[in-house]
Amino acid sequence: MKRRAPLRHFITLLGLAFLPACSGTFTHSLAFNPSEPIRIAVLPFAQVDSNGQVVAAEEDLLIDNIGIVSSKLKQTPADFVQGLVQTELSRASLDVVAPAVIEAGLAHGGYAVPSSKPVKLDLAKILTLNPKEFCSTIASCDAVLLGRVTTWDRSYYGLQTINTVGLKLKLVSARSNKVLFESFAQDSDGRGLSKGPTGFSNLVLEPIKGLDNEIITTLAAQVVKKSLEPLNARKRPEMLASAPPSIIAAAHDAASGVISTGNRLTVVFVGTPGLLGTFSVGSFAIGIPAVERSPGRYIGEFVPLSSDSFRDQLVTVSLQDAVGRITQKELALTKVSYK
Repeated sequence: MKRRAPLRHFITLLGLAFLPACSGTFTHSLAFNPSEPIRIAVLPFAQVDSNGQVVAAEEDLLIDNIGIVSSKLKQTPADFVQGLVQTELSRASLDVVAPAVIEAGLAHGGYAVPSSKPVKLDLAKILTLNPKEFCSTIASCDAVLLGRVTTWDRSYYGLQTINTVGLKLKLVSARSNKVLFESFAQDSDGRGLSKGPTGFSNLVLEPIKGLDNEIITTLAAQVVKKSLEPLNARKRPEMLASAPPSIIAAAHDAASGVISTGNRLTVVFVGTPGLLGTFSVGSFAIGIPAVERSPGRYIGEFVPLSSDSFRDQLVTVSLQDAVGRITQKELALTKVSYK
């Protein structure tokens, strides 16, 4: 019996070393046809705690907090997972607005932390935004995708470490506020000793060395792929090979909201170069041409007739690409009137 004890101990260690990934949890809810190329805006992801409250990112922006031997990736878990989601969505029949356009729109649309330098987005505020308002005033889109990293954990148990990643996704229609797609996923991957320890220091360090970021980031990629499986398209429309038109900024010169008698309204906007630019003044004047004076910089003028009269009209600018995709942006801060 005494000779068999070391053998049992060895088998236990061997079992820990080759412990397989734990069984994951994946649930999906789909309420639209994913083969239709609707345009979506992927909002910045947030990491949340068990109560759904946003967890502040680490100041050093490491992807985890095991700094002894783990490789360092200068991203938060939320940023890293969002990048995986963006990549996976490129295989779906969804027209995805460029992330830079979304971030710029949020920063200039009142979703930045006040006085933050460099600019930091208010993730808690973003998670509660109104999709209809966002898609009409900040980004031209049909729906917004909200993402929460619910779990990002690497727990160390001496001879065993468990990596766990949890993700919640929700796609909300800007028109009806209906949830078009919802997914919850959580999975774990266990690791034990890869080599038998030769001393106390190895007993402590070897399991940690087996927990480099590669393990949890690979697990995250698997979780994201399974989360978005219902959105995969067998045949992606050819037009989605390029990003939809984007409008970064727009303004007009009627600062007071009134066009003086005999004067004109000048509208300028910046966006994707080489497209068809137009603007409208409410329902009174629609599809007024805008000229591209330099790459991506459009300008147009509207001259009211002496007999014209309108009040509190919303100015909207638009860009249309060669395949007919249209992006619009409302200048909601200052409506215009004439007479």
